[in-house]
Amino acid sequence: MFGRVLFTTFLFYTFISIGQLAYSQSCGETLNIARESFNAGHLYEIPSILKPCLDNGFNKDQRIEAYWLLTRTYLFIDDPISAEDSYLKLLKQDPEYIIDPERDPIDVVYLSRKFKTTPIFVLYAKIGSNLSTVDVIHNYGVDNTSTSAEKYKGKLGFQFGAGGEINANDNISLGLELNFFQRNYTYSNILFNSDNQTFQENRTGIDIPLFLKYRWDFVKIRPYVYAGVGLNYLLSAKGTVKLIDRVGSDEEDLTEIPVTGPEVDLKPIRKKINKFAHFGAGVNYRFGYNYLVVDLRYTAGLSNIITEDEQYSNSALLYKYGFVDDDKRLNNFSFSVGFVKPLYKARKIKKASVKGFFSRIF
Repeated sequence: MFGRVLFTTFLFYTFISIGQLAYSQSCGETLNIARESFNAGHLYEIPSILKPCLDNGFNKDQRIEAYWLLTRTYLFIDDPISAEDSYLKLLKQDPEYIIDPERDPIDVVYLSRKFKTTPIFVLYAKIGSNLSTVDVIHNYGVDNTSTSAEKYKGKLGFQFGAGGEINANDNISLGLELNFFQRNYTYSNILFNSDNQTFQENRTGIDIPLFLKYRWDFVKIRPYVYAGVGLNYLLSAKGTVKLIDRVGSDEEDLTEIPVTGPEVDLKPIRKKINKFAHFGAGVNYRFGYNYLVVDLRYTAGLSNIITEDEQYSNSALLYKYGFVDDDKRLNNFSFSVGFVKPLYKARKIKKASVKGFFSRIF
């Protein structure tokens, strides 16, 4: 019984597939007939020839060609409204359709200039790695800071996030992102000419960058540059500190006493919100109607990340390790890859009653 049902189902879908294939081939022949009618100058019959398969039958490529043929037909018979309607339907099928002024008829070139295909909004997601650097504003310590041997070194971290852009025109857009980050740096110093001190800070937080972007269009490849400002919000800051205390009177025969302990919570002595400026460059690579993106960015801290009033408040840092935070800004280099989704909306350009940014977009 089960085998009979299975066999019947197989036959049913086989017949459907054969019927669809035959209908597709029939619509392919319909498109050939429409082409021949256009070349022969029998223009008025073309819309009725194409209508059944446009309603149900053409695949996407056939539909694009059919609307292209209808556009040219309506322009020839002096029906500009129907020509515009056909060209708009073509753009809805292929928002990235490109007119070649040297190849395409001049009347279609002029018609294409009445339409806008640039996506109003663009959404994307990115993930990548980063390297932090430190700018010292003012040096602090428990010994003579004028002879300090302190050194800062960046360590790799990571970030991921998402963002969106609103396009003013084909080249300029305004963007906003929300990114989660994990950033690290290390510090080393020599206290009292002999004690080795090391410190590593691991920070997590959220960046909210705002930027203005300019891009170039080379069809498949679209490079861009951008610059802007933003805020970041600190979620956590942990410090790992180690001190090698060298004890003795003879410099060649010192006893080394390592001083270690658990991670120190640095958040109470860190500012929760910090300002930054950033600029970067990247390239979008088109596949289909979406893009892969590679992005390089430099973020420059604009504010001291230390809460000055709490600088000496952590007794473990101060008395156990002899560590006092410098006033400092945190900078960052980042590399990201991601996926870009343009939200296309082909539309006819209308004369804006109010000049400005939003009227140019909408």
